Amino acid sequence: MKANMKKLLAMGLTVALTVGCLTGCGDPEKDKKATTETSKEGGAGTSTGKKTFDNLDGMTIRIGDWYSSEDVGDTPYAKATEDYRKEIMEKYNFEIKRENAYSYTDMQETYVNGVMSNSPSCQLFYLYQEMVSAPLMKGLMYDLKTLPELDFKEEKWNQTVVEIMSIGEGIWGMSPEAEPRGGVFFNKRMLKEAGIDEEEPYDLQAENKWTWEKFEEYCKKLTVDADGDGKTDQYALASFSKYYLPMCAANNGATFVDRAEDGNYVNATGTKEFLEAMNWGMSLLDKGYIMPKPDGAAWDWYKAAFRDGEVAMQTAEVYEISAFAAMEDDWGFVMFPYNQAWKDGVNKTTPNDNIVCMPSCFDKDTAEKIAFAYDLYTEATPGYDLDESWKQTYYDQFKDERAVDETLMMMQEEAHKQTSYLPLISDLDYGDFCYSVYAGATTPAKKIEAISSQWDSKIADMNKKYKNFASAHTK
Repeated sequence: MKANMKKLLAMGLTVALTVGCLTGCGDPEKDKKATTETSKEGGAGTSTGKKTFDNLDGMTIRIGDWYSSEDVGDTPYAKATEDYRKEIMEKYNFEIKRENAYSYTDMQETYVNGVMSNSPSCQLFYLYQEMVSAPLMKGLMYDLKTLPELDFKEEKWNQTVVEIMSIGEGIWGMSPEAEPRGGVFFNKRMLKEAGIDEEEPYDLQAENKWTWEKFEEYCKKLTVDADGDGKTDQYALASFSKYYLPMCAANNGATFVDRAEDGNYVNATGTKEFLEAMNWGMSLLDKGYIMPKPDGAAWDWYKAAFRDGEVAMQTAEVYEISAFAAMEDDWGFVMFPYNQAWKDGVNKTTPNDNIVCMPSCFDKDTAEKIAFAYDLYTEATPGYDLDESWKQTYYDQFKDERAVDETLMMMQEEAHKQTSYLPLISDLDYGDFCYSVYAGATTPAKKIEAISSQWDSKIADMNKKYKNFASAHTK
């Protein structure tokens, strides 16, 4: 794994640890000493010309999200990170606290209302990508590029987020995290019973031979009519449509919404690669390998189906591993298989990292102090090897080390990422396509045709908004 990717994930894990409160817009602090660093060591890299403060005079900063826990963990790494943060807060006289400050459903409303009323509840907000474009177009996000305390060329910053949030001459969001995303979980017991070595998926992945063809061989072996009554007793696969079909697309070099060289977003569902991927994905359902949704089941029924051994594999996001906590069988995790006919094909995942935004209502002095504190907060934990330190959190959650050492490592490499720009288009959702297709209510080709004009119109509208925004923020 490249050194910059190792550092990026290390930042992602250290930033999830909690330390300790609050300041508001329109309350500038004045006459504080500020100096400019000419050479500041920042973990594995060196930064120059970054502005720094000697004393933040007890300033308190709240970093809000919808999922953080107060438990910082009891590993040596977690304790060292907590000690480091206490040290910087004492040295520069400030407090910083990351916490569960709002729900997923009301994050955008909380952000917009707070900034527009000049009284945001947090100084930095984690926003889901789908929640970014509306407040951005309203001018409610601070241009982070104007803050000399932040250097987005440093290795710790997620460059995918920097790229998608670079509009006009500004940078409107950031992330020190790169979260592993969608892949395939597999039940080791069920593989062995089907005559498949439980390590083989990892071996195939390592040899770049984890393909659609091999996956389909697995599906055939893992779909079982145990008593010969013509009814399937064990299915190979159960997944959520919005996880499964986008993974099919990504692993054939396709996506739902792309961005052209001129910066305009484009509807990419009309490509032959997209249709080919959708047809292959749905062919597994037609062949009886995919378990259909039981009548009256909740939307996330597939989690219990995998946990309870009703299916052998599942396409899901890494964050869903908590659903398998009570699972008795051992399980593994690999990337989604790719189309063997795709020239230079490799296994892909689609990143969807949360974006850290600063309210635009802060005066420059306050914004710079927040940036300075956050820059310190996201530095690497001193004394830890970046090649290994980030893994401990994941080791505790996964059943085997190969999932962490191999699969999660691959997911951080640019060669294995397929960026989707759909989240940045207001009123578009993967479900617009995936729900009815996965349910068998229509074919991929018919659905592409049905949504084409509507998607084209919405994307064109967003292109105009982004263009106007970029023009207004270009000197």
